[in-house]
Amino acid sequence: SAQENRPVKGTVTDETGQPLPGVTVIVKGTTQGTVTNGDGNFSLANISNDAILQFSFVGMQTQEVEVGNKTIINLTLTSVAIGLDEVVAIGYGSKRKRDITSAISVIDVEDIGDMPASNASRLLKGQAAGVVVQQKSGTPGEQLNVIIRGVGSLGAGSAPLYVIDGFAVGTSIGQNLNANDIESISILKDAASTAIYGARGSNGVVLITTKNAKEGELTLTATVNYGIQNLPDNRRIKMMSGPEFATFLKESWMDKKRYFENREPSEDEVPIGIRYPEQTQYSTNWLNEILHNNAPYQDYNITLASGVGKIKSLISAGYLKEEGAIIETDFERYSLRANVTGEINEFISVGLNLAGSRSSANVINSLWRDGIPGRALYADPRSPVFNEDGTYNIYIGGKDGVFGITNPVYELKEYKRERFNNDITSNGFVELSFLKDFKFKSSFNASLNNYRANDFRPSTLAGGGYNQPPPRDAQLWESYQESINVAADQLLSYIKTIDNHQFSAMFGFSAQEATFRSISGSGVKFPNDEIRFLQLAENSDVSSGESSWSMLAYFARVGYDYQNKYLLSASFRREGSSRFGENNKYGDFPSISVGWRVSDEFFMEDVELINDLKLRASYGITGNNNIGNYNNSASMASSSYILGDKYAPGVVLNSFVNKNIGWEESNQLNIGLDLSMLDNMLGFTAEYYDKKTNNMLLPVSIPVITGFTSTFTNVGKVENKGFEFAVNYKRKVNNDLSLRGNFNIAFNKNKVLEIDGENDELWTGSFYGTHNRSVVGRPIGMITGFKVLGIFQTDEEIANSPTQDGAIPGVYKYWDANDDGVISYDRQDMVEIGNPHPAFTWGLTLGADYKKFDLNILITGAQNYEISREIEKTTLNMDGVFNILQAAVDNRFRSAENPGNGIIPTSNTWKWEREANSRYVFDGSHAWIKSVTFGYTLTNSSNVLKGTRLYVNADNLFLITNYPGSNPEASNSGDISPGRDDESYPVPRTISVGANIKF
Repeated sequence: SAQENRPVKGTVTDETGQPLPGVTVIVKGTTQGTVTNGDGNFSLANISNDAILQFSFVGMQTQEVEVGNKTIINLTLTSVAIGLDEVVAIGYGSKRKRDITSAISVIDVEDIGDMPASNASRLLKGQAAGVVVQQKSGTPGEQLNVIIRGVGSLGAGSAPLYVIDGFAVGTSIGQNLNANDIESISILKDAASTAIYGARGSNGVVLITTKNAKEGELTLTATVNYGIQNLPDNRRIKMMSGPEFATFLKESWMDKKRYFENREPSEDEVPIGIRYPEQTQYSTNWLNEILHNNAPYQDYNITLASGVGKIKSLISAGYLKEEGAIIETDFERYSLRANVTGEINEFISVGLNLAGSRSSANVINSLWRDGIPGRALYADPRSPVFNEDGTYNIYIGGKDGVFGITNPVYELKEYKRERFNNDITSNGFVELSFLKDFKFKSSFNASLNNYRANDFRPSTLAGGGYNQPPPRDAQLWESYQESINVAADQLLSYIKTIDNHQFSAMFGFSAQEATFRSISGSGVKFPNDEIRFLQLAENSDVSSGESSWSMLAYFARVGYDYQNKYLLSASFRREGSSRFGENNKYGDFPSISVGWRVSDEFFMEDVELINDLKLRASYGITGNNNIGNYNNSASMASSSYILGDKYAPGVVLNSFVNKNIGWEESNQLNIGLDLSMLDNMLGFTAEYYDKKTNNMLLPVSIPVITGFTSTFTNVGKVENKGFEFAVNYKRKVNNDLSLRGNFNIAFNKNKVLEIDGENDELWTGSFYGTHNRSVVGRPIGMITGFKVLGIFQTDEEIANSPTQDGAIPGVYKYWDANDDGVISYDRQDMVEIGNPHPAFTWGLTLGADYKKFDLNILITGAQNYEISREIEKTTLNMDGVFNILQAAVDNRFRSAENPGNGIIPTSNTWKWEREANSRYVFDGSHAWIKSVTFGYTLTNSSNVLKGTRLYVNADNLFLITNYPGSNPEASNSGDISPGRDDESYPVPRTISVGANIKF
C-alpha cells in the first residue's frame, strides 16, 4: 500500500528552461490537484501507480504523464501551436486556419489589451483589414458602427450578421453582451465564407464564441477596472465668450448700417442691450457646463471555470457602470452567463449556454444640432447657469435678436430619458457520434428581450424649438417592446481520411422565427410635474403593433483535401423568407473556393525562409433581406371619418402587393495569398475582392393615379472592390523579451452601377443641410452642393460674375456649374463637393513582453475622405441669432478693407452663406491612438493565488487630425447619407487602472 500511494513532486519549465509558475497539475478524472509555485515546483500526496497527471497552462500545450513508479516528474511544456494550426470558427463549424480557402479574419482577443469596452463591438476596432469600425459618438454603452468591405446597399442596410455561439442574433450585437465573456471572434468577409448564411450574408458575418472552461482547468478569476473619463481640451469646440459675442452683435449691427445705409452710425443708435459689450456681466462656456469631468467608469467581473472531469462548466458574472462625459447620462449593466459542456459517453455530448443581463441608461438627444451637444455650442454665452438666488436660469437668450432656448444644464437635470433592457439568451445542443466518421448535432437557440423607454419633459422646460419660453405643457412618452427569437439547427457532418485524401461534408437544416410586439403611449398636460402617468394626461394617445418574420433553409458544404496541398470547398444554401414576394420566396446561394499550398511542392523544398505559402480563390452568391417586414404585402393604415355627426374610425389601403420583391443579391470574387515565414514569426495575407450587389431594394415613385406615391421593389446595382493587406509578427527574442505586432490596411472602391428610375440617381438631405447624391458611375452618397470659389469682395465683382440674386460683398461666390450665367437657388448648379468614403483605412497593434512587464498599443486611422461639418451652419450663422465660433472674432468679412481670412462670410446677410456648399466640407483624415495598456504580472508561490496582473490603460488617448470637429468618425445620417457631422455626443478619453486576479 505504501508503494502504490506515495507523494509525487517535480518541476515544470518552458522551452527555454525557465520555471513556469501557475501551471495547473490535476490527477486526471479527479478533483485532486495543485499549481506550481514561483519556482515551477509542485507536490502531490497519495498518488497511485495508475494515475495520470495532467499539466495545463495558458498558451502552452496540455500534456499528460503516466505516473507508474515515478516519484519525481520534471516536465517541459511547449507553446501551443498558433497561427497555421489554430482552429478558427467558420459558419456552422470550425476549421484549421491552414486549411481555410476563403477570406476570414481572426481577432486575437488576448492581444488587444485591457481597453474599456462597455460594448463588445469595441473589440473589432482596428483589428481586421476591410472591417471599418466607427465610433460615431461617445454615448455610454453605445454599439459601434461596423461595415465590412464597403457600403453595399442603398436601401437594406450594410450592417453584418452577428452570430453568437452559433445563434444568428441579427444585424446588431446589442448592448447586453459582456465583452469579458468573449473567447474569440472570426470575421467572414467573402461570399465563400458567408454564403452558408444565405440571405443574411452579403454584408459579412461576425462569429463570436464565448468562453468555456479549458481541459484540466479549475480556476476562479476576478477582474477589476476603474477609470475616469474626460473630453480633452483640444477636442472642445471654442465658441465666443460673453464679451466677444456682445461685441460681435454690436459690430454686426453697425456693419449693416454702414453697408445698407452708407453711413457711420453713432454710438447712441446702438440698441442698449449690445451698446456696451465690455460691461457684459456673464460669460458662460455652455459646453464646459454640460461636461462631466472625471466621469467614473467601472467594470467588475468574476469567472469560475472547471474543466476537470467529463462535465466542464464556466460561470461568470459582471457589473459595468459608465457615467457619461455629459452630466446626467450613464449606462449600467448586470450580466450573468453559464456555459456547460459534457460527455455523457464516447458517443453523446451535450452543451448549454445560458446568458442573462439587465441594462439601464439615461440618454439624451444628441444626433442633430438641436440636441444637447449642439445647443451647448450655440447657446447665448451672456446668460448664466444660475440666477442670483441660486435657482436655475431656466430660459436663456431671447433678447437682442438672439434665439431663446432652454438652459442646457437645466434640461439635462429635468428632462428624463430612461431606457431599460432585459435580455435572456440560451443555446443548447446534443451531439451524437456514430459509425466512426459521422456526427449529428441538434441545437436550439432562443432569446427573449424586453425593452422599456420613458421620456418626461416637465412644464418648466422651454419648447423644443426656438423662442418658446416656459411654462409649456408637460409631455410624457412611454414605450414597451418585446422580441422573441427562436431558431433550430440540425447538422449532419462526415469526415474521412483515406491515405492522402481527406473528405468532409456537412448537411443542415435551419429554421428561425422572430416576433416583435410593442405598445406605446403619449400624453400632454398633467395636473403637475410630479404626476407622470398617462391616464392622468388631459390629452393622450396610444398605439400598439406586432410583426414577425420567419425563414427556413437547407444547406450543405463539402470539402476535399489532397496531401494537405490541394484544397477544395463548396457550399450551397436554399433559403425561404417571409419578407419576400410570392414569386421570389426562395433564393439559392452557392459558393466555391479552392486553395493551393505552394510551399509543399517539390520545387519549394529548399526554400527555408518560407514555412507556408498558400494561394486561394473563391466565388459565391449571398443575399440581404434586411428590409423590414411586410413590404411584399398590401397594408392598411388607419383613417377616420365623420358620418353624419358621428366619429367613425376606419382603415384604408396603404400599399399594394408586390409578388416579385426578392433578395438583394451579392456576387463576390475573392483572390487571396497567405504567407508564413521565418519559423512562423512573420505572417502576411493579401486579398483582392470584387463584390457586386444586384437587385437593390428601394422605394420607388409610382404614378399617383394608382392611388399611391411609392412602392418597395428591386432596383439598382452597386460594386465594391479593393485590396486588403495584413502583416502579423510574433517573436520571442530571448527568455526575457517577446515582441508582437499586427498591421492591416484596406483600399475599397465603391461605385453605383445602376439605379432604375427616371433620373438614375438618388438624393437625400436638404437645401440648408447636406445633400448626398448616389448616381451611376460614382460612389454611394457623394456630398453634393454648391462649389465655393471664394468670397465676393465688392459690388463690381458681383456685377462681373454669374448672377447670384441677392448677393452682396462678403457672401460666398459659387461656381456656375451648368454655365447658364445664373446661380440658381435650387440644385441645378450643385456638384460633388466631397467623397465621404476613405481611400484607405488601417489599424496597427503593437505589443511587447519584458520579464513581468507587458505593453499593448492600438492605433487606427482613415485617410483621404471628406466630412460636411453641418453644425457650422449654426455656429457660423452670421445672423447673430446663435453664438458663433471663436474663429469669427477676427476672421469674418466686414468690408473690402477688412476682408478677414477669406473663409468666414459677412454678417450683413444670410443668403448664399448657409446652403449646402463646399465651405463646410473638410478633410477627415486622421490617426487615433485608441488604446495603450501597460501591465505588470506578479508571481506568487501560494497554492491559492495563481497570479495577479496589474495594468493601466489610456483609451482614445490622442487624436491626430486637421478636422475642426471633435470626432472625425462622426456621421449622423446612415450609410446612404454618410459624412454628415451635426455635433454628436463627444467621445471622451478614459484613463483606467485594473487588475486580473487568478485563484
